[in-house]
Amino acid sequence: MAGVARPAAGGGGFRSTLVLVFLATAPDLDLALRLLDGANHHRGPSHSLGAALLAGVGVLALRRLGVSRLPGAIAAAAAWGSHVVLDYFGLDTTPPIGLMALWPWSGGFFASPVSIFYDVPRSFSLRAMRHNALAVFIEALVLLPLVWLAWGRPRSFQGAAAKLRGVR
Repeated sequence: MAGVARPAAGGGGFRSTLVLVFLATAPDLDLALRLLDGANHHRGPSHSLGAALLAGVGVLALRRLGVSRLPGAIAAAAAWGSHVVLDYFGLDTTPPIGLMALWPWSGGFFASPVSIFYDVPRSFSLRAMRHNALAVFIEALVLLPLVWLAWGRPRSFQGAAAKLRGVR
C-alpha cells in the first residue's frame, strides 16, 4: 500500500518509495520482540493510528533536520496507517484478537466483523505455505488495482476531467 501513499509524497523518487515501503511494513517489526521475552507483541501499539502519527512526525523531524529525499510527513503516516487498516480487515486467529488501532487513546483491541484477508500462519509446513500462497493471491487481487490507480490512472482521469470541462 506504500504505492498508494506515493502520490502524496509528490511523486518522490526511488529513495522516497523505499522509505514508504519500509514504513508500510514497519509495524510488523513487533514480531521480533518475541525474541526478547517470549511474549506476543504482534498487533500491539505498532499497529495503531498513534504509531502512524508518530511515523509522520518522525519523518517531518528528519526533513527539518535536513535529511533530503524523504517522503512528506502525510505520506509517511499514510504508509504506516495503510498497514493498520489492512491488518484490521485481516483474519486474526492468535489471542488477543484484533489490533490496538486506537493506541494511545485506547488500549483495546479492535477486529473487523468482516475479514477480507487471510491470517498468516507462522510456520514452514507445506500446509502453511499453501495457505500463505492463497493469502498472497487474495491480497494481490484486492490491492493491485489500488496500486495501479495510485501510480498511473489518476493522470488519465485528470486529463479526461479537463476535457469534459473544455480545458486544453
